[in-house]
Amino acid sequence: MKRYLMIMACLILATASSGHAADQVKFKFLSEATVDAKGAPLIHPEGVVCTTNSSVVVADTGNARLVRYTLVNDELKDGAELKFQQVPYPIRARANSKGELFVLDGKIRTIFRIGADGTLIGSLDPASIPPPANFEPRSMAIDRSDTIYILDVYGERILVLDPTGKYQRQVPLPKGDGFFSDLNVDSRGNMFLVDSLNGQVFKAAKDAPAFQVIAKGLEAYLYFGVNIETDKQGRIFLLDQNEGAVILLGQDGSFQGRYLTIGWKKGQLYYPSQGCMTEDGKFVVADRNNNRVQLFQVQ
Repeated sequence: MKRYLMIMACLILATASSGHAADQVKFKFLSEATVDAKGAPLIHPEGVVCTTNSSVVVADTGNARLVRYTLVNDELKDGAELKFQQVPYPIRARANSKGELFVLDGKIRTIFRIGADGTLIGSLDPASIPPPANFEPRSMAIDRSDTIYILDVYGERILVLDPTGKYQRQVPLPKGDGFFSDLNVDSRGNMFLVDSLNGQVFKAAKDAPAFQVIAKGLEAYLYFGVNIETDKQGRIFLLDQNEGAVILLGQDGSFQGRYLTIGWKKGQLYYPSQGCMTEDGKFVVADRNNNRVQLFQVQ
């Protein structure tokens, strides 16, 4: 109760201080997907990726598979299954401009590459990376030129690879006692990190050698930020796993608003884990503990 009152007080102050900026944005519920094309239900989906060809691919973690939907008239249609014995626990997904998928397995900590035709190409094994030679991916991102970025929690760094997976450079993670749960790269090549424990967001400009903090003190309205996304305008979307909310920040890290609530009804979230933004401004969320994927229009 004490935490609830603190959050409400901080939100009131934040909304008042940001003027009418937060009022200009709305999350409109459009639809949800709970089953595949054959009627088999999703079970604890943890990952979702919006591809460039109007499809949405879900990492249906509890079923050890991927499900590819087609986005038609604000609804997720079809739901074709992609299942690979080598990928027993998919938890994160990204896509490049060719429609290839990069899927992170949460148990064996390996990133797998899947062709646009749905065939497994193999694992992503960058060679000649600097010490430590081993790496443990927590998350990943792909920019518009298909450059690959890996959040390596073992080596405390971001590994930057070319589209073929060849090592290019690395950027050290910010120092401190935080926990970096997700990585995103915007259309300009800027990298963003969310520190889940300390309620902070860091940014490294394109080709910059280090990260700089652009938002801190977010713990007042962000309990555990598990996912970070950006849109065409450069706005930052933080997905709060524990309290089922989306926190919106401006390009400079300024607080713009807190949206959605925890729950089980349509338009509510219960332990969401990843979101993605479509080309036309729709936000798709892997609503893990509600066993579904939800689609919102950001207005």
